[in-house]
Amino acid sequence: MIRTRALPHPILPRRSLLAAAAALPFAAAAATRAGAAASPAPAAAPKGPWTDSGHVARAGGVLAWRALGPKDGDPVILLHKLGGWSADWRGVAPLLGPRHRVIAFDLPGHGDSTMNGPPPYAQTVPETATMLMAALDEMGIARASFAGNSLGGIVATEIAALWPQRVDKLVLASVSLFPGYDRAKLAQLETARDPKVYTADWRPVPRSAAGAGDFATQSPEVETEQDASRARADRWVRPSERGVGLFNTQAALARTIAPLLFVYGDKGHYVKYVQTGKDLRGDAQVVQIAGAGSFVHQERPAEVGAAMRAFLETPA
Repeated sequence: MIRTRALPHPILPRRSLLAAAAALPFAAAAATRAGAAASPAPAAAPKGPWTDSGHVARAGGVLAWRALGPKDGDPVILLHKLGGWSADWRGVAPLLGPRHRVIAFDLPGHGDSTMNGPPPYAQTVPETATMLMAALDEMGIARASFAGNSLGGIVATEIAALWPQRVDKLVLASVSLFPGYDRAKLAQLETARDPKVYTADWRPVPRSAAGAGDFATQSPEVETEQDASRARADRWVRPSERGVGLFNTQAALARTIAPLLFVYGDKGHYVKYVQTGKDLRGDAQVVQIAGAGSFVHQERPAEVGAAMRAFLETPA
């Protein structure tokens, strides 16, 4: 069942991304049991340009979505990063032009998408991809273009690999093209938890104060907002990350046939995968934005939006 509603007037006045991120509450929540460290209080996503929103109930939970553009436009599905939310795409979405119906999802356990019961040990990429495709079936969307960052790009890659007949074009913005590992390796890695990223009971730690390590952004306001979106996803962040670790993104990408655009910055964790992408899909277009980091679509939305629009509107 789909419930669609017009979004209410924003509670906060319209402001820049910096001001919106700075306004997010980050009061620490008291630990509820022994061994649980303090974490930021969950915050609502900043107001975006969306004109519609809704939820799709699926077995196991509910997926939330936000949209803009004509309802008869060519659909473009936007998927956010690990520990992100649909608001990650609010700077790019309105730039995709009047031809497109732009729909941004909150992935399972993230943003306003709620799941029944506690998270599993690993939320696998194929599980998430299947849940999204079932939601699109309910929404009457048989074919679309897909764009994703980080986790969202990996899920979009799996969708393009499994359902090529349903994917018009694919955009991967700063995505880890990692070959994956098995559960034995995952169990080994679990013993080396980074206390700057996760608490002892695998809850996300704020990154803006301790630093984001390899996943650096060149924009402090993006870092601050990421703390809010990770706090909202809370115990779903690590299970989703485990699912990424268990997934062979390179093998999935090699099976895709949809026209493909890579968008990367030239700084941060994901730069090393630019050549991997070229090797796996030599026919792909590559746009690399100077001075951008790991979350290029949030740091440089105007340039990413322009690149995506040109790609989406060029006949295949």
